[in-house]
Amino acid sequence: MTQILKRLEIIKSSIEIEELEIIELQIAKLQKLEIDEDVKLIIQKLKDGEYSTAGMLIQNYLAKFSGVTVYIDEEIQELKFEFKFLEFKLQNLIEQKTEYLADIEEFNNQYNLRLGELIKTILNLKKEILYKQTIKQAQFREKYKENLKTFQETKDTIEELKDTIAKLKKVLENIDEDDEDYEELTKAYKKLQEELENLESELKNQEEELQKTKEFIENETIEEEYEEAKINYDEYENEYKQSKENLKDVIQLSDDEKAELKKLYKKAAKMCHPDVVPDELKEKATQMMQQLNDSYSKQDLAKIKAILSSLENGTIFESTSDKLEDKIKLQEIIKEYKQNIKDLEEEIARIMEDETYKIINELDDWDLYFEELKSNLEAQKHELEEEAKKILEEEVSS
Repeated sequence: MTQILKRLEIIKSSIEIEELEIIELQIAKLQKLEIDEDVKLIIQKLKDGEYSTAGMLIQNYLAKFSGVTVYIDEEIQELKFEFKFLEFKLQNLIEQKTEYLADIEEFNNQYNLRLGELIKTILNLKKEILYKQTIKQAQFREKYKENLKTFQETKDTIEELKDTIAKLKKVLENIDEDDEDYEELTKAYKKLQEELENLESELKNQEEELQKTKEFIENETIEEEYEEAKINYDEYENEYKQSKENLKDVIQLSDDEKAELKKLYKKAAKMCHPDVVPDELKEKATQMMQQLNDSYSKQDLAKIKAILSSLENGTIFESTSDKLEDKIKLQEIIKEYKQNIKDLEEEIARIMEDETYKIINELDDWDLYFEELKSNLEAQKHELEEEAKKILEEEVSS
């Protein structure tokens, strides 16, 4: 009987802190003992997830053997249990969010550390190439005016030539082939015809070139793309500069130390997150959480350990669920927790839609991913350098 009562005491305590794994373990141990129908009913309620009812049955069962009759307000017990369940769920969501954000931050740090200079070079090349294109576009506007003038002059020359040919044709039609000037006039006529054909062919080429130039100088996307490239470069340069500044303070850790850092960070975050403390402690919790995040960003394992130790040894952020006996207050805080859970679930859903998170979620090997990405970026850089070189050669030749 002592073993049974001991197991029930453990289960009762585990229900209060929502330690489901401990509950399952104690159920398994109870089932190996000789138990009565009351204990079997308790086990069944636990298996069905009716923890509030099971808790009251255990309370009564223990009271029966202690000789003490205990009055239990069932509604308050149910509210307290619901509060504990919501508290447990909220903490798990906080841990989930914390882990996702920590992974994203670590990934972004590695991304900038390994590829930052290469990306910056590529963005600068794109910006410079588009800048050269805008200069070329301005130059071609002047060239277009000159070519348009030349085109019109060629058209005028063709019209004059056609008029001359027409007149010469009439002359040839009105003289005899034996006339001493006939052969010379015929040669002149043929030569003018050849010249006309050449000019018409040249006019066609000029028209095609004019059309291409017109399309180029009227292409507004070049200026837009250049402005966008400038913004992209400036934004990334600032981001990369800040990232490098932040990485200066990062402590280098081994893989085992990184795993420990992550584990302790998640544990501490669950204990001091502003969403799981009373209103009067939210400001203090926010400050503690900020210290925790800063320490994690710097991979300061010693500081994380110190913060966690402070949280574990102190009472400032203890859960208030055990102390609450007021029905109205319980109902209010349950409503607040439900809203916090809803907000947190929506926030996690948004994080899971983040492109970086999706990449991380699909990766098995970060090192391999970054090496492949670096190779692709190197190829892209080479192509852009060749394009920039070609534009420079065109400027020199022109």
